Amino acid sequence: MSDQFTFTVTNDTEQAITELWVSVDDEDWASFTLSDSGIPSGETVTIAWAEYTNDSPCEWYISAVFEDESETESALFNFCEEPALTIG
Repeated sequence: MSDQFTFTVTNDTEQAITELWVSVDDEDWASFTLSDSGIPSGETVTIAWAEYTNDSPCEWYISAVFEDESETESALFNFCEEPALTIG
């Protein structure tokens, strides 16, 4: 049994999400590794946190980048209370 924490991301937009970024402080950002197709429009994927984040706070800022290189505003999200995120 893995101690890895996961969450789901549903892409409710017209474009594929090509990058997903998170930050504890809205300043230093890290990206999740997505498949080559990213998160296609209308799809839901499960993403695993890196093990080093296990002792991190529940609240993280998250931002998505789309195939046309536009991006969402960063939003604070509580991954402990809501492990399912919808973008769009």
